[in-house]
Amino acid sequence: MVSRRNFFSITLIMLVVVFMFLVPEVIKNQVNNYGQNRYEESANTKFTDKSVYTATKTDGIKSGRFVVYIGDDRDGAVGSMVSQWCLYSKRRLLSFKSLRKYQAEPKNLPEAILIDAAYLDFDKELSVLAAYAKVGVNLIFCNLPDVKDVSRNPKLRKMLGINAIIDERIKVEGIRLMDGFLLGGLKEYILDETMEKTQQDLDLVMPWYRISGGAKMFVHGMMEDEVMEEYYMMPDGDVITKNQNLPAIIWRNKYEDAMVFAVNGDYLSTNAGIGFLSAMMTEIKDYDIYPIINAQNMVVLNFPDLAEENESEIMERYSRSLKAVCRDVIWPGLVSVAQQNAYKMTCMLMPQMEYQNEPEGDTLIYYMKLFQEQKAEAGFSGTHREDMDVSEKLDEDLELLDEVVPDYSLLSLYQGNMSDEELEEALKRKEFSKVQTVFTDYDGAQKLVSYLGDGIVRQTGICDGYSHKFSENLRMVSIQTALGYSNIQVDLEPVAFPDSDEDSWEKLSRKFAGNTRTYWRQFSKFEKTTLSESNQHIRRFLALDYQQQREGNKLTLDISNFEEEAWFILRTHGEGIKQAMGAEFVKIEESAYLITATEPRVQLELEEERGRYYYFEKEKQP
Repeated sequence: MVSRRNFFSITLIMLVVVFMFLVPEVIKNQVNNYGQNRYEESANTKFTDKSVYTATKTDGIKSGRFVVYIGDDRDGAVGSMVSQWCLYSKRRLLSFKSLRKYQAEPKNLPEAILIDAAYLDFDKELSVLAAYAKVGVNLIFCNLPDVKDVSRNPKLRKMLGINAIIDERIKVEGIRLMDGFLLGGLKEYILDETMEKTQQDLDLVMPWYRISGGAKMFVHGMMEDEVMEEYYMMPDGDVITKNQNLPAIIWRNKYEDAMVFAVNGDYLSTNAGIGFLSAMMTEIKDYDIYPIINAQNMVVLNFPDLAEENESEIMERYSRSLKAVCRDVIWPGLVSVAQQNAYKMTCMLMPQMEYQNEPEGDTLIYYMKLFQEQKAEAGFSGTHREDMDVSEKLDEDLELLDEVVPDYSLLSLYQGNMSDEELEEALKRKEFSKVQTVFTDYDGAQKLVSYLGDGIVRQTGICDGYSHKFSENLRMVSIQTALGYSNIQVDLEPVAFPDSDEDSWEKLSRKFAGNTRTYWRQFSKFEKTTLSESNQHIRRFLALDYQQQREGNKLTLDISNFEEEAWFILRTHGEGIKQAMGAEFVKIEESAYLITATEPRVQLELEEERGRYYYFEKEKQP
């Protein structure tokens, strides 16, 4: 028999337990303002498409950021990339389809002349390039002419630092990116026994150029040792290292009073090439400081599905309905990856795909609460089944949103498979009147970030969360180097409508988690954002201009069109930051720093980085 005292104690304990577990949940639900977009105010900015900074001639003279491009900067692939890089790096660009059309001003020489080999007459114009090199104008060959043209032109080979042409066509085993060029350190793009063959998608066939002893290699082909031994003893009298003997892909040669960069391949033919150009500028200078976006996004496409769809196949695969799969399987997996890597999610809503069963409003409320708790943001997905009219899809989806969360501001829209015309019509709807960002898939040609007009920013996905081939990694590393920017996109439509067993969430989530944890860790110092937050960063980035000057170990940065914060990367050759005024800083890697400017004037005091020393290993005793 329980005494009154014990009964009272037990009752009190039970009430305390109920209070501990129930009341916090009630309070959480009460304060969970799921019907409002928390980023509508915090990610606001005054900058629009009219605020984009484009360098003028006067700006180029004042800042020294001025380059000339020989090629087609409108329709050409390389020219489009160069134009994009100049916009982002705040450089003045002059473009000509012939070197003879460029008349240099002696008091306003460019930092570099960038050359598309298809637009250069090497027989008549090589001497002109040599004259520019004599007065210190650096040269960047964004690609090279045919190997036969290189072979018959000794002046060109001398300018490029090509010691010998070992083979006109060789297939390498892999590609090595040397440490200190792009951010992220040494990378070796070569298959091992744990990798699928499809991961190697780089072009491995190339001319085998061996560079001279005075040149510096940044990217080269990798060969088996037994193959290399046949070429070590070439009797040309030049002193070379093992790396210099390997097939050269990107390198730098000292010629006259200039640096000459060469690219053996099409690495600068997509917008991923902007990081290579930024890295070349760092090599040219004692130090380099340039603006970046500083945004790392995780965009979840077509999630969640609020209706029961593809029921038989989903039940067979997961022993539960599609709604239950989204709730019990997919969502916990997404949260786990986001939390482990400190990412914020932007979830592009896809209420239904087949439009045969009614979606449930209560389920939408459930997810909107989860988004609020995880500091995630809801956007809208324009993906639709091919047999459905886009306007009908929008009518049904937006009617549901208007009923359930009428006050939630949709700030981002995923274009999906909508055409440009369909997207334009969609943006005219009142429900999308506050959209600030249109998110699109990567295609390599369009600008990574730009304005669509009417004040809307276009952001591009950089990598597929399920895939990370060698070319995708090289693209990501290059863009991180130039912009400190990344967009990982995870599409959940294949999970709901799988084409094969490879589309199961178990397999896809394993790839997604592994890729995110492995390849983005080196860039963890950059800020994790939602699309609305990165939209704010992009607008500030496109609007700003800056001037910098250095006296001794004092570096001063003056920023125009400044709004609260701006972000820069400082890259040096052995120097670190001792202290900063008007800014915060964090070390990304050796000789590379992320600068967060909190004032329009930033002053940095530099010093030699500690821990830089050299030693000789003692010979081991037998």
